[in-house]
Amino acid sequence: MSAITVRLIMPDRWLEHVAELSADTTVADAKAFGIREMLQRSSDDPADFYTEFAERRIRDETRTLADVGIGARGVLSIRAYDLGHYAPFRG
Repeated sequence: MSAITVRLIMPDRWLEHVAELSADTTVADAKAFGIREMLQRSSDDPADFYTEFAERRIRDETRTLADVGIGARGVLSIRAYDLGHYAPFRG
């Protein structure tokens, strides 16, 4: 598939990274890439973060950017789980 320009943001930390990613990149891979690029370290666990597109949480991060509807100049928000947004229970 073709490459698209995606704006990866961490609004709670005022961080942003613009990247060329393939439209068939999974949301999970885009999230992991964005975390590494914006935080400049590889020690953060992507499972500690969730993603949003158009202010809606993406629950199935195995979907591709194209499946979710992120096109050229799309914005993917990466947010840490916190008191207002709990991580899924993995009992």
